[in-house]
Amino acid sequence: MENIEYGYWEIQYVSCEGNDRWTVARTPIEWGEYEVRNRIPMGGCGDDVAEVREVFETSNDDYGWDFCD
Repeated sequence: MENIEYGYWEIQYVSCEGNDRWTVARTPIEWGEYEVRNRIPMGGCGDDVAEVREVFETSNDDYGWDFCD
C-alpha cells in the first residue's frame, strides 16, 4: 500500500451570515497557499464562505474539507 502524505491548512473566513469561522482542509502535500485559496468554495448562504481572511499551514489534521479528489 502506498504511503500518501497530505498537507493541512487552516482557513479563517467570514460566513455569509457575517460570522467568524474557521476550518481545516486536507490537500495534496505539494499544494501551496494559492492552490488552497483557489479551491475554497465561495458564496451561498448561512455559514458558507463569503470572505477568506487567512490561510496558513497547520499541524491540525482534524479536517472538515477534503481537497484531495
